[in-house]
Amino acid sequence: MHSRVEEPTVRSDAPILLVTKLNPPFVPLQTVVRERLYRRLSDGRGLRLSLVACPAGFGKSTLLAAWREVEARERPVAWVTLDEADDDAVVLWSHVVEAVGRAIPQVADTLPSATVAAAPLLEVVLPRLLNELTEHGDLVLILDDFHRLSGTASQESFAWFVDRLPATTQLVVSTRADPALPLGALRAHGQLLELRADDLRLTAGEADEFLNGRLGLDLAGADVEHLVSRTEGWPAGIYLAALSLAGKDDKPALVRQFDGTSAHVVDFLSSEVLTAYDPPMQAFMLRTSVLERLCVELCDAVMEEPNAAAALDALARSNLFLLPLDDQRRWFRFHHLFAQLLRVELERREPALVAGLHRRAFEWHNRFGTTDEAIHHAVAAGAFVEAGQLIAEAWVHYVNGGRTASVRDWLIRFPPEVLEADARLMLVKAWISALRGHEDDMRRAVSEVRRIGGLREGPLPDGFASLESSLSVLGAAFAWGDVSAVLEDGARSAELEGADSPWRPVVTWAQGWAHYCIGDLDTAERWFRETMAQAPAAGQWVVGAAAIADMSLIAGIRGRPAEQMRLAEEAIAVASEHGLLDAREDGEVHTAHGVALAAHGRLAEALPELEHGVLLRKLWAQPLDIADGLIPLAATTAALGDRDRAEALFAEAERVLAACPDPGVLPQRLAAARDAVDGRNGRAAPSAGLSERELTVLRLLTGGMSEREIGQELFLSFNTVHSHVKSVYRKLGVSSRSEAVARAREQRLL
Repeated sequence: MHSRVEEPTVRSDAPILLVTKLNPPFVPLQTVVRERLYRRLSDGRGLRLSLVACPAGFGKSTLLAAWREVEARERPVAWVTLDEADDDAVVLWSHVVEAVGRAIPQVADTLPSATVAAAPLLEVVLPRLLNELTEHGDLVLILDDFHRLSGTASQESFAWFVDRLPATTQLVVSTRADPALPLGALRAHGQLLELRADDLRLTAGEADEFLNGRLGLDLAGADVEHLVSRTEGWPAGIYLAALSLAGKDDKPALVRQFDGTSAHVVDFLSSEVLTAYDPPMQAFMLRTSVLERLCVELCDAVMEEPNAAAALDALARSNLFLLPLDDQRRWFRFHHLFAQLLRVELERREPALVAGLHRRAFEWHNRFGTTDEAIHHAVAAGAFVEAGQLIAEAWVHYVNGGRTASVRDWLIRFPPEVLEADARLMLVKAWISALRGHEDDMRRAVSEVRRIGGLREGPLPDGFASLESSLSVLGAAFAWGDVSAVLEDGARSAELEGADSPWRPVVTWAQGWAHYCIGDLDTAERWFRETMAQAPAAGQWVVGAAAIADMSLIAGIRGRPAEQMRLAEEAIAVASEHGLLDAREDGEVHTAHGVALAAHGRLAEALPELEHGVLLRKLWAQPLDIADGLIPLAATTAALGDRDRAEALFAEAERVLAACPDPGVLPQRLAAARDAVDGRNGRAAPSAGLSERELTVLRLLTGGMSEREIGQELFLSFNTVHSHVKSVYRKLGVSSRSEAVARAREQRLL
C-alpha cells in the first residue's frame, strides 16, 4: 500500500525557491579587473567542469561575479549560490532549474522549477534538463559555495549530472574543498579546468591597483609588496589591511604590524578593523552576524533598535564585506569569511547574548513565514519547544514539496534526548521514516510516540483529528503489502477523520485502494468517488488524480473501454495541470493510461506509459502498487511479441506478491493475466469451455451491471446477453450470478 501525504490546505507554508540565491554577488566598484583569470575561465568552454577551488578569503565569488558580467555579453549565464538547505536535492535542483529557466526562457516554458518537487530526479528531472541544455545551445552555469553541500543525495545527483553534461554547457563550480567528483578522470581526459589558490593570489600589481588605484591609500611600492609578502597574496588579508589603513596617518607602521596570516586575522579584526568603527556600529556588525542574510526590518528586530537602515547603508558604502543580494538592495549578507570572524568575536565578547539574538531572529522569521530560517534560529537559540511546534505544523507542506530530506535534517539537529522526549517530533519521524521506506525506523518511532504519550487529546498541528487518527492513516498508508491491515487501519481512520477533515480525501483514497486490492470493486468505487468529490476543495490533487486513475482501471476490469479511456485521460489532465505527471506518488496515472491504450489496441503507445508507471511505482516502493503496475506491463510486452521479457516481468510480480503478508486478489489477477498470455501463445488457458464472448459477459457480471446494461456496453440485444448468461451458468454448473462469479474465481477464469 502506498502513502498519499499531502498538505492539509491549499496554501503552502514551505516555498522552495529563494530568489536571492539566483543573483550573483554585487561586484564592488573597488574590485580589481583580473583579465588573466577571466581568460582562464573562458578557456573552460567546451570542457565538462571548470573548478575554482581554494580556501576562504581568496575572492572566488567576487571573481566569478565579475567574470559573469563580462561573459553575459556573449552567452546566457545562470547563477546559484548554494547553502545548507541545498543538502536537500529537491531544493538544489529546484534552484538550478529556475536559474537555467531565467537564463534561457524557453527552458522555463517546458521545464518549470515546480517539476522538481513532483518528479524523480535521476529518472525524470535531470534527463529532461540535460535534453533542454543540449537543445538550446551555449550556457554558463555557475554554482557558488559548493562546499556547503554535504548531503549524499545532492552530491550523487550532481555527479550524475556532470557525467552527462553536454559540451555546450560550461559548468563552473566554486568551492573551498574538492567536491566528490571524479576529478582525476576528468583531468586525465582533458575535461577539467582548475583555478587554485596560487592562481587567485593577488600579484603586486593587482594589489597596488586595489590599494592605491581603487582605494586611494597612497601606499609606497615597498609597503604594497610587504603586504603581498606577509599575506602571500591572500585577498582577504589584503582587504582587511585596507580597512585598517583607511584614514590612518602612520600607514607604514601599521603595514609592518600586520601579520596577514589566517591565524592572526581574528586578533587583527578585533584590534584594528572593528576599532575603526564606533561602538554602536561594532555592536551592529557583531550581533547581526548570526544572520545568514540581512534586511532592515530583520536587523531592527534582532537589535531591538530602529537603526538598521542607516547602519546597512553605511556598511554597504564603506565595507567590502557586506554584499547586496538583490537589485533593490533590500537583502544583504556579510562575506562568509567576515561573518565567521564576527561570530567568533561575538562569542568572545558577548557569549550570553547569542541565544537571545537567535531567538529574536526566530520570532521575526516565524512572523513572516520564512519557515526554514525560523527553525534554524529556534534550534540555535535552544528554543526546542518552539522549533518542534513549527516542524509539527510544517512537515506536511515540506513533504508535499518533495523536501522530505529537509524535515529529516531538522530532526537530526535536535539533541537526541530532546527529540526522543517530544511525541510530536517522534510522530513526524515515524512519517518521515515511512516515506523514506524505513519500516523498522517507523515502527520504533511509533513505539516511542506511544511510550511518551501527551498527544491523546484534541487535533494535531498538521490537521489530523487526533494521534490515533494519524497512526491509523500511517498504518493504512504503509502496511507494506498487508491488505488486511490496511482495511483495519483505514476503517478506523475513516471514522476519526470526518467529512470536513483536510485529511479525509487521503483516508477515502486509501480505503478505495484497499477494496480494489481485495476485488470488492463496488465498494472501491464508492470510496474513490468520495475522494474525487472532496479532493479539489482540500487541494489534495495527488489522491484526486490517483482516484480517477483507479476508477479507470476498474472500468477496464469491468469491460467498459470507452469509460476507461475517458477516465484515464482525465487523470492525465489533472496530474499534468497540477505538476504531478511525473510524481512518484501517482504512478498509477500512467499505468491506467497505458492499460486504456492497450484495451483499444494501441499497444505501441501503451508500452512506454506502462513502463513509466512501473518506474514511478518502484520509486514509491510499496509492493502492491508495484505488482499492480507490473501485471499489465508484462501482458502488453507479451502481446508485442517479447515473450522473454514478459516472463521476467511476470516472475518479478510473483516475487513481489509472495513477500506480501496479504496481497488480496492481486495474485489471482496475475495468474489470469499469465494464463491469458499462455492462451495466446498456444498453451491452454482455463476457459471451462466458455467462448470469448461468454468470458467477456462473465467478467461484466462481476461488476454488478444488469443484463440490459451489459448489452448496452457490448452493443448486443438483451435476449442475446441473456442467452450468454444462461450458457455461462450451465457450463459452470451454477444457478446464480454470485455462484458464477465464485466458481469462475475458483477456476481462475477472472
